[in-house]
Amino acid sequence: MDELKCTQMLDRFLLFYDQASIEQADFSRKLELWTKYYDFPHVPPGYKKNQLSKEMLEYGWGQYPLIYDQIKYFEMDPIHWQERLSQIKQILNVRSSVSASILFFVGTFETDPFIIEDKNEYLLCFPVEVGSIDFRMTQELTRVVNCTESGMAPSHTRTLAQLIFQEGIALHTAHQLLGEEQRNDAIPYFKDEACTREPNRVMMNILSHLDRTDYEALYSFTKGTGASGFEKEANYTGWNLVEYLLSQGATLNELASLKAEDVDHLVERSLYSILNKAYLTQTQE
Repeated sequence: MDELKCTQMLDRFLLFYDQASIEQADFSRKLELWTKYYDFPHVPPGYKKNQLSKEMLEYGWGQYPLIYDQIKYFEMDPIHWQERLSQIKQILNVRSSVSASILFFVGTFETDPFIIEDKNEYLLCFPVEVGSIDFRMTQELTRVVNCTESGMAPSHTRTLAQLIFQEGIALHTAHQLLGEEQRNDAIPYFKDEACTREPNRVMMNILSHLDRTDYEALYSFTKGTGASGFEKEANYTGWNLVEYLLSQGATLNELASLKAEDVDHLVERSLYSILNKAYLTQTQE
């Protein structure tokens, strides 16, 4: 039986924010109050110790008034997310139990959700300031289910190929599961990104990096600038990769059940197939 717990650190953030505002605290005092009242205990992938607190004060502080009420009145809605987890498992035909917790917190407005694994239990840290919460949460819960089923690492210890593959599964699962209005949240995810104008170039240049596991590579191909000079190259490649595999007769549940050690070869082989198909189409034209 699945176990999905929901907890939050929003009350602790508000204690910190309110006290710092009352005191009109300077930067060093804000750091003291952050540690005393909030003290978020987890380090996002790629971050150094104390980096999150400093970025929250340097970059997020002026924006928190805009979402103060959203934080104050945020509802965790554990029943909804339990149902969403069940829906994801149904689409992916996963029968094994999933043990996970969602921790809602406040980040920097640039902090992405991230997953921590400890003895086959997964902690999904989810910043409430992100947009399109239903879509993003569906993606993240899909990753949790996929990690449970495949043995894939949840964050920066996986290969770029595995990140691409899991991103594609998460995007297509969310797209298939959500209603039209929520589904449209997936489109802005990379619709306006320049990478969509040169998909073949993006895939060609990403091939030599597929086995990398360093955070610099994983970051540059998602939030940073990838090998082709665009943002979200891995996300867009993942969408195209899984779309191709589905067109070849694969199903989402078959893909989600692949073991981590089989994913790297499949991704490389499939990207070459997509590029060869594009080349043959060009020459025939």
